[in-house]
Amino acid sequence: MSAAVTIAAFPVAALVLWTLLRSPLGGPLGGRLVAVPSGERWHERATPSFGGVGIFLGFAAGILLAIAVGAVDASSELLGVLGGAALLFAAGLADDLFSLSPIAKLGAQFGAAAIVLASGLSVEIVDNDVLAIAIALVWLVGITNAFNLLDNMDGLAATLAAIACAYYALDAVTEHPNRVALVLALSLGLACAGFLPFNLRRGRPAAVFMGDSGSQVLGFALAALALSSSWKVAGTTVT
Repeated sequence: MSAAVTIAAFPVAALVLWTLLRSPLGGPLGGRLVAVPSGERWHERATPSFGGVGIFLGFAAGILLAIAVGAVDASSELLGVLGGAALLFAAGLADDLFSLSPIAKLGAQFGAAAIVLASGLSVEIVDNDVLAIAIALVWLVGITNAFNLLDNMDGLAATLAAIACAYYALDAVTEHPNRVALVLALSLGLACAGFLPFNLRRGRPAAVFMGDSGSQVLGFALAALALSSSWKVAGTTVT
């Protein structure tokens, strides 16, 4: 079965956000998931920040459907990326709701990175195991935070993530065939595509922001996607 079934990520993300935007989120939960205008982001009105819910559920739906129909095996690597992303989604949502401390957020990021490394993904161009683990941890946590900081303009983080996913998907079916990387790239990219119509609207302000629950998932999943792709292009290793 073709990995094209990951297209489910698009309608799932879009439907989740469409439903949430039309639901009565005026209670305590909805009131907390709102970004108020500040100098950190260019917006002039209070905006819902639960876009990460749609992104993560779309991403997860694409992966799980691909596994269910046999488009990809339920490998430890694939489940490790999904598990790490789930941890960061939960931590990001908690941060959006209750403002976690920097130490708590960093702990969740290292925990998610540990899940990915325990699943078998690593920096393959490095033969020294200790060095490879250290580089991978810095990479995973660093890119996660980079996307978190990047999410300060409508459409910026999701568009860049979608472009990167398109590249990884193309590479996974041409130069370096890799079914896991293909499913990850398509699922994440299409989840971003489902989110963008609500965030990047011509002539109108964003209807929803992705929040930390979305930006951390994007950065982490992209960093893990890089590890799941071929790193041995040059044919050399670092010892």
